[in-house]
Amino acid sequence: MRKSSSDRDNRIIFVLSVIGVLIAIYVLQSFLRQTSIVCINTGCEVVRKSPSSYIFGIPVPTFGLVGYSIIALLAFLRTMSSNKKLLLGILAVSTFGILFVSWFTLTEIFIIGAICTWCAVSALNMMVIFSFTLKSYINTIGKLL
Repeated sequence: MRKSSSDRDNRIIFVLSVIGVLIAIYVLQSFLRQTSIVCINTGCEVVRKSPSSYIFGIPVPTFGLVGYSIIALLAFLRTMSSNKKLLLGILAVSTFGILFVSWFTLTEIFIIGAICTWCAVSALNMMVIFSFTLKSYINTIGKLL
């Protein structure tokens, strides 16, 4: 049986991934409908309208939606199983997520020339998910040694 801190960390990962899903859905719907994003600055609209916000014609928020959905599913499954591969899956997806949001943040700064507040919040969210996942993974490995 897992320790309660691992359960707590997994719950946090799950909740944050659901929040990520909601953010991605909101931003993606504005891309698909070509409507304005409610934002605290004009950066969201500049980013939304930029060709750099599409990868092979796919809006960037789609990748966030898929990633956050996978993390949410794996975290949910972890509540019912002690399979260590679920945590490794979350770590893999959140590692890709960190690399992706880092790349896109740099794209926003240096290519698009604007920062989307929702993208920044999502990037921070993914960083926190990754941190909790890495902590859980290190604790799990420590128990095996």
